[in-house]
Amino acid sequence: MTQLVFEPSQTTHWKNLFPNKMLLLGSQNLNEGEELIAKIKAVHRQQVKDKNGKDEEVSVVQFENAPPMVLNITNARTIANLYGELYSNWVGCSLQIYATKVKAFGQEQMALRIREAIPNVGQDTTEYENALRACTTMADLQKVFMDTPKHIRPMITATKDEMKGKLSEKS
Repeated sequence: MTQLVFEPSQTTHWKNLFPNKMLLLGSQNLNEGEELIAKIKAVHRQQVKDKNGKDEEVSVVQFENAPPMVLNITNARTIANLYGELYSNWVGCSLQIYATKVKAFGQEQMALRIREAIPNVGQDTTEYENALRACTTMADLQKVFMDTPKHIRPMITATKDEMKGKLSEKS
């Protein structure tokens, strides 16, 4: 059973015995079955130390409620699919992060992944629902729905379907 958490957990994972200087978010920050809902504060390039202690520039996503996380191509694609291609538009958006086993560097290890669904974090959708209810044609309804940010659409689909039914009855 999945448990949603809104800040990293204090775990007894062995990696926590060897804290590094950067304190990045990792699979050791989640207990089994936990998934972290994290809100993006910034996305940028940053210098970190690699396994050999050498400086390396990597993409990093900073959160309001968790340590920063190195952003690999897999997770970047997932975020882009959820919130669009421009990473400047990701700020303020929420992600659902989980740990899973992946094959990397010739071995199976735990890694962080982002759910390919926008977490419902209780955002007020009243203005979007009112805009849908104000539509008088199917074309208007379609335009308003498609102009709504992608992460809001799943939360207002019921209102869209309700209005679709009402407008279908009129025609």
